Amino acid sequence: MTSNETRWDQFVEEVANEGTVWTIEKSGEYVTSNNRFGTKCFPWWSSRARVLKQLETVPAYSGYQQIGFEWHVFLEEWVPHLRRARCLLGINYASHENVGFDLPIQEVIEAVSQTRV
Repeated sequence: MTSNETRWDQFVEEVANEGTVWTIEKSGEYVTSNNRFGTKCFPWWSSRARVLKQLETVPAYSGYQQIGFEWHVFLEEWVPHLRRARCLLGINYASHENVGFDLPIQEVIEAVSQTRV
């Protein structure tokens, strides 16, 4: 299993068990980036510790802060906007290169929903 696959499995398990997803913001602005195919991606992490580590690792994230959302808030408030923006979800990015999976929203929702306890 690759480290990306491990991070994906951890994302699903942690979000399903903890019920929270994390992203970063600075003054009400959120980070997006384009992947190598030019598709807009919005990064999400499955734990506060993961996002804090990434904030320390990526110089471009200087000044950003972590912010968590309960899973139901993510589904109700974030998903409609992310779908309209045609974003993929960047899952548990790691290292200074922000390596991770960029996945369709529905795939992430289904995986977490099937794993929820």
